[in-house]
Amino acid sequence: MTDNAIEARFNSSRYGNVESATTPATFQYINESGLPDDLFRAATRANGEIANAIEKWSASLRDSGGRSSYDLFNRTKWTNAKHTFATMSKCAWAVENDDVLSTLADVTEGLAFNKVRFELYDSDQEDVWNQWARDIDLDSKLRQQFRELFKVSQVYIGLWWENRTYQVRDESVNRTLRDLRQQMLTKQAELRGQEAPELKGPGKGNRTRRKSFSVKIPTNMTIFDPTKILPVGSLMFGRERYAYIANRAEAEAFDKALAGQIRDRTVVQLLEGRYEPTDQDKVACAEVGASSANLYLFRPEAIFRHALTMSDYERFSPVRLKSILQILEMKEHLRNSDRASLIGNTNFIVVIKKGTDKLPAKAAEIENLQEQAKIVARLPVLVGDHRLSVEIVSPALDNTLIESRWQVLDSRLVFRALQTFTPLVQGGNSSGSGVSEMSRIVSRGLENRRHMLVRTIEAKIFRVVVEENPGVLTEMPSLAFTPRRISLDFDADIVSALLKLRDRGDISRETTLEELEFDQDIEALRRARERVEVDDIFQSQTPFSSPNQNPYQGKEGEGEEQSPPPGAPKDGTDPEGGRPRGVTEDGPRAKRGRGQS
Repeated sequence: MTDNAIEARFNSSRYGNVESATTPATFQYINESGLPDDLFRAATRANGEIANAIEKWSASLRDSGGRSSYDLFNRTKWTNAKHTFATMSKCAWAVENDDVLSTLADVTEGLAFNKVRFELYDSDQEDVWNQWARDIDLDSKLRQQFRELFKVSQVYIGLWWENRTYQVRDESVNRTLRDLRQQMLTKQAELRGQEAPELKGPGKGNRTRRKSFSVKIPTNMTIFDPTKILPVGSLMFGRERYAYIANRAEAEAFDKALAGQIRDRTVVQLLEGRYEPTDQDKVACAEVGASSANLYLFRPEAIFRHALTMSDYERFSPVRLKSILQILEMKEHLRNSDRASLIGNTNFIVVIKKGTDKLPAKAAEIENLQEQAKIVARLPVLVGDHRLSVEIVSPALDNTLIESRWQVLDSRLVFRALQTFTPLVQGGNSSGSGVSEMSRIVSRGLENRRHMLVRTIEAKIFRVVVEENPGVLTEMPSLAFTPRRISLDFDADIVSALLKLRDRGDISRETTLEELEFDQDIEALRRARERVEVDDIFQSQTPFSSPNQNPYQGKEGEGEEQSPPPGAPKDGTDPEGGRPRGVTEDGPRAKRGRGQS
């Protein structure tokens, strides 16, 4: 090639075929080797595969909007999300790997689910539901579902149905309280010189047969990968069905299991068979980058979905964390910037100067200094006169690892993930004065997300179980959380209001204790044990009480008997039934409900 031709080809490739906002990147070979053109063209044709690979890589650096990514290390990490499944995958990866988002997911999960139990009017059915919650580990399942909502704004829950028999458990709390009550009555009778009455209760000869419930109920729950599930069919009025997007190997295994060639109980119980997609379903598959050739329809009772707020015409719930991807990209740039500064600072240049404008260094002095510098590189000693100066040149670290730069991005990640906004004061400046108000907004948001999840579980599991077992389970269960409210800070006004409501009798002791994160069963056992064992020792009193009266001790105070209520016999028995006050035919009164364990 002539010099003019080479220059023209170089200018064309340099200025006419560079990557721009509308033109993809291209490249050309320029013969500067001095070889004949025919040999040069043959060599370039031999490297055609390499050229095609480079061109594909160049095209992959462009996102769906035609813009190039300028991140040298992670060009396709955040900016190339082209469909819903890709967005879900990126958000799920970010929650598990970003330091701020992963911590936030753990914190919100712990705030939303501290303790869970069922409450019903029928104590036997309540015990059955609590046994079921223990068997499937309902606490862990709710936490998994809540985290999935945090990551991708929707969760697909699979159910495994079986027939199971539950027997109502003995109330260990009542038995313990009965024993402690018997000890207290025996102690009081000894002080009076009387014979202690014997409480009736379960024992040999009078134990009743425990009731059993044979029910059809989900014995396990699982969470499906949201990028493998496609809502199909009509989306109106909640009539959508769910299809599994299988790859080639899964499709071959599913076909054999459904045809009975191999035995796979999981496939038979979860799937109906192959699904023939409609035109709308094929379009939906193309939009999420999935193939419509291998779709398998789930059984209606085997799967259900809970999603954050979405319309019926939407096939997927919008991923709420999608907007954080750009913030994460900026955070990645900031991390690379600080990393480059720190690595660059480990290398430095030593500048040694000899002489001044008035007294310039001589050649012999410079040669001597060079020889001395070689030794100084190993020994930190340098000898010279006042004309000698030594400087160390390294990159500046003035803007490296500055907390404010990271705080701006991390705070936006936190408030976006919590679906709230940064607290502001008058003048538009961020301040801590709005933290208390924002904590209430965040707590209400978490309570709302938990409430809607429980509502879906009630409709898709609890109501279906009651309908599948007519005459056996007659009451709709209620799932209660402890504490009922999610609080991010301590509010003395709420505690004062709770105590006032309790004093007025508007709320129960159990509710008051739960709001303060105490368990009534445990407190009942502890109080009963204290009455028998230690109340006579500590002699606790309240302000302005009589020195001869212990308000926490029951019927005895310092060995003197307290006066019974008017009309009651002095021996402490019920005038109608002859039983000690506070004791029923089956033993002392105890809490109606039972916990999971």
